[in-house]
Amino acid sequence: MALSGVLLDRLYAATPSHRPARQPRLLRRKVIVMDEHEVVWPTGMSDQDPAARDRPLVFAPEGFLVAILADADQAEQAKAALVEAGFAERDLRVYTSQQILDSWERFQAERSLAQRVAGAVTDDPDTIEQYFGYARQGRSALWVHVPADADAKRAVRALADHSVLHFRHYGHGGQEDIQIG
Repeated sequence: MALSGVLLDRLYAATPSHRPARQPRLLRRKVIVMDEHEVVWPTGMSDQDPAARDRPLVFAPEGFLVAILADADQAEQAKAALVEAGFAERDLRVYTSQQILDSWERFQAERSLAQRVAGAVTDDPDTIEQYFGYARQGRSALWVHVPADADAKRAVRALADHSVLHFRHYGHGGQEDIQIG
């Protein structure tokens, strides 16, 4: 198995330096209180995920490993292997090729003007083409919440016997791709 890693530039979300003390009622956002074990997934448009308009302007996830597998059955088998290796079910998500494509279409339709403008400047077309290219080929994605780099390494080791085509680790110091084969 040949592994090659490419460290990509990290995207940083712009945050306002200050906010007015009181926003008009129409501009206030709903605050959601989450327990310490709840994962905010950077992708996915299911009913349990935030709406497109409630997502950050810039896609810059941290603490996730994405494994691309040949199909949904292989992705589910890989997920089961991670559960067996001690990963919590809540830290794992499988997206079929159709779910990936449907989610992207829905996200494109629902995102705000500000998100579209920010995306035009910050979205990496190569990343988008690669991820959705896999989906168009019928590939599935297994997303793993990995709060620490050691968790990502443990997940990769647990998936060594599975036919993973590609790993992408969204770590705290940037992104790293591992192309298999």
